[in-house]
Amino acid sequence: MRAFQTVPAVLFSTAFAVVLATADTSSSAELNFRPDNVTLSDLYRWVGSYYNGTTYLEFSAYAGLAASETKYCPVLRNQTITTNYTSLLALTEPASYNNLDNDPVNAFLTLWPPGFDFSSIASWKLIQEMVPSLKYALFSSNPVYDNSSSDGDNNFIWSLEKAKAPPYNLSSTLNDYKGFNHWEVNSTTDCGDTKVLSWSFAPISFNTTFNGTGFTNPVVNLQFDTTTANFSMQGYFAANVISKTGPDFPFDADAEYTLVGKFAMSFSGVIDSYHSDILRNDTETPTWLPTVGYQNNSLNVGYTTTSGGNQLVGPCSLAAILLLLQVLVCSF
Repeated sequence: MRAFQTVPAVLFSTAFAVVLATADTSSSAELNFRPDNVTLSDLYRWVGSYYNGTTYLEFSAYAGLAASETKYCPVLRNQTITTNYTSLLALTEPASYNNLDNDPVNAFLTLWPPGFDFSSIASWKLIQEMVPSLKYALFSSNPVYDNSSSDGDNNFIWSLEKAKAPPYNLSSTLNDYKGFNHWEVNSTTDCGDTKVLSWSFAPISFNTTFNGTGFTNPVVNLQFDTTTANFSMQGYFAANVISKTGPDFPFDADAEYTLVGKFAMSFSGVIDSYHSDILRNDTETPTWLPTVGYQNNSLNVGYTTTSGGNQLVGPCSLAAILLLLQVLVCSF
């Protein structure tokens, strides 16, 4: 009889160990953090889809509502300044800390120098600390990196078109949100007898006035599915001079804004399966099956063919273990 009791004791211990293993590597249901059994930079901190691509920017000086503001550098009228960045778009699962407005997704678009090597980023650096490599970022909500912070306030209020599955289409109007950092754009356009070498561009909103002109708010649009993502923003910009050459600067370099106009930003990217969880294809709102760190997707970082015995126990398996424990306890 004593030997027979050893079996359920062993089973109980084994099941309990499995449950503990699950708790050690999984995230809270109310949070969206990746498990700690994979080492990633904070660019990939959250459950979701990650897309690699390029962001293109066009700045049209004195266009639209800024047409009359040409006194600072009139030769730029009807000219378009362009630039591009290597980019990463993270579309992540909302969590309890930023879901007050029931937003369907967190969008973090980061812009980097062309050809930037993301593997060069230290795993312990927060995104906002990645300057000067990080040139500009748009955060639909403030990034939260662990459960000790609750500052996940939304900067966007998304509107989601009805859909039964991907692709998902979302849009938002930005009210007094300019993003993180600025766009630095080189130019050799003559402004009088002086060449402007570099401008600092940033979006402006209706709350910003320039000689009494109220500009319309920037508008963002997002479309994504399991393989591709497109993200765009249109609106008005203001630019300051960063550097210049020439004996005399022909306009007020100390003015709050020296150049205004319209801009268009567009990102197009493809899924980074190595860092992405699985976006489900049967839900009306974006929903992910967590796979990174769970050893259930061979395309993911950290997946090994010898780790099958360490796979996390799913809800059904966990329920079966609990039922087994109940049967064993009742049998005595």
